[in-house]
Amino acid sequence: MLAELERDLVAWLGESALAGQLRQIASLPDLDGESLAGRFATDAPALYVCTGGGEAIGRGLATVTLGVACVARNSRGHQAARQGDGVVVGLVELIEAVVILLDGAQVGEQAYQVVGWQQVSDPALARKAVFAALVTLHTVVDLPTCYAASGLEALLC
Repeated sequence: MLAELERDLVAWLGESALAGQLRQIASLPDLDGESLAGRFATDAPALYVCTGGGEAIGRGLATVTLGVACVARNSRGHQAARQGDGVVVGLVELIEAVVILLDGAQVGEQAYQVVGWQQVSDPALARKAVFAALVTLHTVVDLPTCYAASGLEALLC
């Protein structure tokens, strides 16, 4: 269920008008610290989707939180990286575009609501002149009633 939400959002964003201005739209890489900052620096401007937490809300339903990491970098300096320069999209432009695209969006069977965004401050990103923010989304899903993977279906279904 969660992996499907992530894959669907990546595919949907990849087909959006914004995709042509980005180098990468993908699931968040399994990296951290300097490795993640280096990947962001190479791929920027980029969007990365990741699943977050969830909360059961009753009657077999749950609210799932997902994040879209917006990543920008510009060799013309920090202002161009944050605001864009008319050539390369900036962080503020990415945040606005993601909010516009995803607030109220219907992606497959899922309806999404943007609940906020927050710029990310990290020394590893700063050393690479990378600017990032996380746009947070909610969607309501049916809780699975059966888990069928790797032979566990006999135990869990």
